[in-house]
Amino acid sequence: MIDTLLQLAKESSSKKKHQLAEHVTGLLAARTDDVGSEESNLLNGMLEGVYGSLDPETRKEVSERLADTLATSSSLAATIAADDLPVAKAVLERSQSLTDADLLKIAETKSQGHLLAMAKRDHVGKDLSQFMLKRGDREVKQTLAANLGAEITMAEFEALVKDMPRQLGDRLRHLRKSNEEVLDDLFKDDSEVAAGAELTRRPAKIGPKSWVVGIQLGKTTLNKAVYQLAVEHNLLDVVALLSFFSALDMKYVHKLMIRYDSTGIATVCRSTGIGAKEFQAICKERCKHLKFPESTGSKWLTNYHMLDETDARRLLALMKIRLKTVRQEVAA
Repeated sequence: MIDTLLQLAKESSSKKKHQLAEHVTGLLAARTDDVGSEESNLLNGMLEGVYGSLDPETRKEVSERLADTLATSSSLAATIAADDLPVAKAVLERSQSLTDADLLKIAETKSQGHLLAMAKRDHVGKDLSQFMLKRGDREVKQTLAANLGAEITMAEFEALVKDMPRQLGDRLRHLRKSNEEVLDDLFKDDSEVAAGAELTRRPAKIGPKSWVVGIQLGKTTLNKAVYQLAVEHNLLDVVALLSFFSALDMKYVHKLMIRYDSTGIATVCRSTGIGAKEFQAICKERCKHLKFPESTGSKWLTNYHMLDETDARRLLALMKIRLKTVRQEVAA
């Protein structure tokens, strides 16, 4: 396959280059998170080599197919992100291969449409947010204010929501405050957090490792696994599955599961695609564990119905970034 692609790369016709781009894009998209391997590097290099000669529609297809692929190199992602907006939009909004330096350079040189796309990313770092607040138009600024994954100060947030409808501003204010409390609590000592006793493992017909294998093979779903474990009164195994599929350390998912509120665990559940029925089963077991009345679980479920998946995904991304930062500080 690689030899065939290399031969295509030597061809000068636009048809051959289109074929190469189509093949390589498919191979990279299939590699998902195979970052930095020799073959991934070769595929990225080939695609970069022909990218400039591709027609806009093909470049747009490449952008949309690679936007969620970690195997995309930072240099290829930066090339796509600097393209015309219809092409760049998907990568600007979603690609994790873009570096902070790449994003800042694009923010300094490209259109308001490019800024708006970046304002919708799951995470917008402090430096980029600050620059976008200075250069961005009203739509860019309000999109940043509504993005719970954008690192802006409360003073900047309050200044921005003044121009929004009151109901929307109040909702965003409540969500931002709740999210900050969850993020702060992740790093507190257990004695400082309002939480119940630690979970203990209970007998289960199928263990979490077997569930993971079944889910990956397409023989079952995460929702079925979570529901079954919840009705078996085994929240610890639920934690293990949520940890695996959210890529958040089990230690922290466990903390969120035994908290006296539901914001954190609801965030993890919503961002991993857990349905209302399955979340209700989790709530029922949480109430038993925390010795809360069933009515509390009903309130948690009502709030879950109102939780937007995008907001949940962005808070989860913030959790991971904060955790990564803490690890780097400890290691330094």
